[in-house]
Amino acid sequence: MSNDIRIDIEAYERKHGKPVGRAFWTFRIVSPTVTIKDKLLTTAKVVTYQAACEEARRIAALRGSELIVLAPVE
Repeated sequence: MSNDIRIDIEAYERKHGKPVGRAFWTFRIVSPTVTIKDKLLTTAKVVTYQAACEEARRIAALRGSELIVLAPVE
């Protein structure tokens, strides 16, 4: 189930605090194998953090990934 896919927010929290509100969110969907590159996903529009997580988990499930990393804003 895609809701079971963990989202690592440590790097984001160190730089910005807890992820809240509406924004363009960027996630790195960690590849399940070494041979496939990780996928960067940025939301197409400003959405809530919760909606962005749902989308990231949906795509991660399609790719067979078990980890998503919330990318800090540079």
